[in-house]
Amino acid sequence: MNKVAFIITKSEIGGAQTWVRDQIKLLEKDIKPIVITNKPGWLSESLPDVAHYFLPEIESRFSFSALSKIVQHIKNNDIDIVVASSANAGLYSRLAKLLTKFHCIYVSHGWSCLYNGGFAKPVFCFIETMLSYLSDSILCVSQRDYDNAVTKLHISEKCLVFVRNAVFPSKVNDSNSLQKFDKLKLLAVGRLAHPKRFDLLVEVVQHLPFVELTVVGNGPNGESLRHKKYENINFVGEVKSFDDYHSFDAFILISDSEGLPMSALEAGVAQIPMILSDVGGCGELICKLNPNGILVLNDNQSISNAITNLFDNYTKFKHNATIKSKDFDINEFKPSYKKIYLS
Repeated sequence: MNKVAFIITKSEIGGAQTWVRDQIKLLEKDIKPIVITNKPGWLSESLPDVAHYFLPEIESRFSFSALSKIVQHIKNNDIDIVVASSANAGLYSRLAKLLTKFHCIYVSHGWSCLYNGGFAKPVFCFIETMLSYLSDSILCVSQRDYDNAVTKLHISEKCLVFVRNAVFPSKVNDSNSLQKFDKLKLLAVGRLAHPKRFDLLVEVVQHLPFVELTVVGNGPNGESLRHKKYENINFVGEVKSFDDYHSFDAFILISDSEGLPMSALEAGVAQIPMILSDVGGCGELICKLNPNGILVLNDNQSISNAITNLFDNYTKFKHNATIKSKDFDINEFKPSYKKIYLS
């Protein structure tokens, strides 16, 4: 049984952390996992029976001390495979490969060097391209990530693998109509911070009296978003292991950049329609022929029109969301993941 170390910069709740948790649960009978992260948090609490190695220095952009400790931990535990699930973790894991032997898999949850590089974007992209030569494989969680790796980062397709994100099945919304006849119960889940655009979402929804928006999540922008009371918007804060998607009519995610958002997948598998910003891999979650949701531009009119359209044609969108839900089930992708880890 292969020993697999999952390296991720932070243990707080997030899409990449959810991916790590689900990988370990999906393959619990096939691998022996170890998690390397900064400190105890949501991820370690979600995997109480899994060995964890806490390394605060991993949060630094680069620390020789962190690199040395990671290499030593890999050697001491006879790690066969290292799976890195953040840009920082990817840096450490691939440099560690220069100092000891293991199979290195880097997971792209959206290329941060492309979306968040700022004025240093060319430098970060060059570094990512160079690091790809130290990767045994790079796993892209969306087709958009794969395409960007080839066309923008010029990474060889020989080391690229595409397996679209998916999640475990959950409780489903099995109603074909609105839960309140005259209201659309709309849900938004995510960290209240860049690149999420909860500010834009709130600006639109407060003027739509037929919408009841519930926002699940917390973050640095929370105080400014909650500075005044809204009649139709409820901020509930962070809810650990939130799985109540089925209690809502629809899901909405407005963001400046995404890989393939876990919250949208969780909404999709719960059989509710989605409104998503047309960024990253979000377009891969919406069926064009029989739409289970709507893609929007990040402007007030586009978002408002989409919410109104979904409300007016809810039965059609809900029917399609029910059919589409099976495409978000992680169990369907288990053979693909086993091939990556066990071949």
